[in-house]
Amino acid sequence: MRTKQVNLLITLVAIALFSFSCFCIYKITQTNNRLINCRNHILEFKENMLHLRNKTEKNSQEMMKVLNRMKYEITKRENSSGNLGKLFRSEDLTHFVRFFLMFYKEKPIDWLLNDIFQVKVCDTGEDLGNCIKRKKQIRIRYKPSLFQHVGIHSSFPGKEQYEKKI
Repeated sequence: MRTKQVNLLITLVAIALFSFSCFCIYKITQTNNRLINCRNHILEFKENMLHLRNKTEKNSQEMMKVLNRMKYEITKRENSSGNLGKLFRSEDLTHFVRFFLMFYKEKPIDWLLNDIFQVKVCDTGEDLGNCIKRKKQIRIRYKPSLFQHVGIHSSFPGKEQYEKKI
């Protein structure tokens, strides 16, 4: 009878140890899966950061090309027409550059300059006459315009525009 009880006790301990080891293996596997999932998220984040860095570098290179082209065009116009250029406050220049970079392929810069003044000065539901009056008060215009067309190529496809003599 005593050996039966000892064998039963040994069997219960073996079952308990087996259950505990299965539980431990399950928890270790679950933790391992979480670590693998975390590692995958870290790798994905790292890949996204590298992609973002490359995109930022590409955008800054494109911005520098556009700024150099604008600088070249303005210098060329200054040299050919004797005009000095437009003056803006330095805190407004970043807004101008961002606006120009978004739309420079769709409209000429002088039109974009007019658009940015309209966006900054006019309210959406405001009367057009009041808006134009306020723009005239804020914006100083020189005659002849500082932005003169140079060459025969227009920014609109298929259109030729010859330089106007001032």
